Amino acid sequence: MNAPQLKPQREYSRHIHLLYVPTLGCNLGCSYCYLGDQTTRNTLKKDAARATATLRHALDAFEAAGVLAFNVSLHGGEVTTMPPAVLEELFTLIRGYYMGHFDALSALGQPKSVPHIKTNLYRFAPLYDLFVKHKVSISASIDLPLALHAKHRTTRGGASWLDKTLENLRLLARYPHAKKISATLCEEHLADIPAIIDDIWFIHRELGFDMNRFNVMFAFESALNETHEVSKGKSPLTQASPAKQMELYRALNEAFAGTELEEGLRRNWFDEFKPSYCTSAFNCGERFFLLQSDGSVYSCVRGQGLEELHYGNVFTDSVEQILATGARKVSALHQAQGFDSSCQSCGHLRLCRTGCPAVKLQMKSAKSYTCELQKALYTDNPRSFPEDPPEAQQDYARWYARNMHPRLAFAEAPPPRPGVLLPNDLYQEKNTLPALIAEDETLQALYSHEAFVLEMGEERLPLSSQLLKRERSVFTLTKEDRLRLHVRKELFQKACPEPIRNTLYLQLLRDTPVIYGDEKRTKQEHLFTYQLHFHCLEPSDSLGEEYVMADLGGILHLHRSLYLPQVSNNLFVTTQYLREYHYQKQKNNAFYHIQAINLPFQNFEFFYVP
Repeated sequence: MNAPQLKPQREYSRHIHLLYVPTLGCNLGCSYCYLGDQTTRNTLKKDAARATATLRHALDAFEAAGVLAFNVSLHGGEVTTMPPAVLEELFTLIRGYYMGHFDALSALGQPKSVPHIKTNLYRFAPLYDLFVKHKVSISASIDLPLALHAKHRTTRGGASWLDKTLENLRLLARYPHAKKISATLCEEHLADIPAIIDDIWFIHRELGFDMNRFNVMFAFESALNETHEVSKGKSPLTQASPAKQMELYRALNEAFAGTELEEGLRRNWFDEFKPSYCTSAFNCGERFFLLQSDGSVYSCVRGQGLEELHYGNVFTDSVEQILATGARKVSALHQAQGFDSSCQSCGHLRLCRTGCPAVKLQMKSAKSYTCELQKALYTDNPRSFPEDPPEAQQDYARWYARNMHPRLAFAEAPPPRPGVLLPNDLYQEKNTLPALIAEDETLQALYSHEAFVLEMGEERLPLSSQLLKRERSVFTLTKEDRLRLHVRKELFQKACPEPIRNTLYLQLLRDTPVIYGDEKRTKQEHLFTYQLHFHCLEPSDSLGEEYVMADLGGILHLHRSLYLPQVSNNLFVTTQYLREYHYQKQKNNAFYHIQAINLPFQNFEFFYVP
């Protein structure tokens, strides 16, 4: 099978972690599975037929878009339900991809060379030689204590296969390549922590598997799992409480400190809750993706089957659209739950960044479900995970709020403290901005929320003045997005005796503050001003004869080099004569000037993803 061929000096605009799910089908029926009914085996034949082609298509699409997958891991469902011939193809494709990108991956500190799979070990023995041939890195899932493995990690018919599990663990202990074990724990698992400790020693000493290569994971609430279990007349397992998580952490430290397993305890066992794990990404929708064999792209294993974390399909959507949707949806999930006050003041916010958006969605929580455990890990390892001093913490909290929760940052910005005594009549009803607008027909046109409609893809957004908005919306744009501005024709007649002389007036600002002007105010930096004469505008093809239209995509994308990562841009729209009227009104009316000191025009804020 041919590996992708790269140009020697190829530059990549994005580096991503890619999980590939060749099938959602599974041969087990674990009672806490977050995938719910998706693990049916009905699609196995179809999945096997398309598995390799889908992955190859996706890798080629990412390559064409300048995106490098620095890690391509196989996940499920259960990967080993695929026929050996399909697994052979997938392993060969992934190894070829790594070799074809060897230099780029090494430069990133990610010298990957072999495939990695997550497996329940059920079919490990018959596939052992195939794994050895391709030097496959293996992460095996079990339950601890082992008695609950027999109870909850059963076959689809509900039968225990614990004896076979133990045989396969012995075989895994002899496996000559990279391997590890992970255990997903619920509250029920933690009811007998001494049994967990005994079974760790049993696997290590009796089965011969080096348990330094072990990871602890905690199950979380899942609507899909609850629906699935209730349909079978069962109750879903309970998520481990913070108190039980901490009880396990302390018990493992007490039991294994000073033993041959201390290195694993310190280095590997709680890796999932450290900053190196995906939960530490500022926006994991920018770097972590899960691809299914039907082409669907989700956030990760935790987001499979959830529309809120579905980013698109590699067969119908461009890579740029998928990446932009991922960033937007993850931001929306964080924003929906708000910015927890304890996170705002936490010295470890830079490390945790409030946790996983998929779990937040399921739990309706604004903070990480393992917050107390993470704090204990950070506190116990202060050199590896230093706490920010107060001033640095406050700076980062403000930065995080501004970039992840812009509405919150905007809404909670305190008004400046008055430096002078303002006249009492400023506060009279007749002198308020809404009253001034109501008394002036031209101001009504200038501030109208029906004058400008921005068409973004299939979505139409009526634009409002930033002075009159109750909340702030920030969008994400890519070069693939279509942007057209529809303007009411009558707007060009306002304050203008000859509409043919009037222009559509655009100003683009960037949120990189600069200081200028006689008043030395800090303002957003101006990027460009653009004018288009009224008679050059096109008829609106979607809003009727009352509107004309301008295609903004070209002018915005033309200046994409000016847009900075994680920095918002602010596009203001008006007409030339309404702009002049605004400044003349400021000169004539002090009450208007004070309340409209910032640009009053309709605006659209966006981040740009190249």
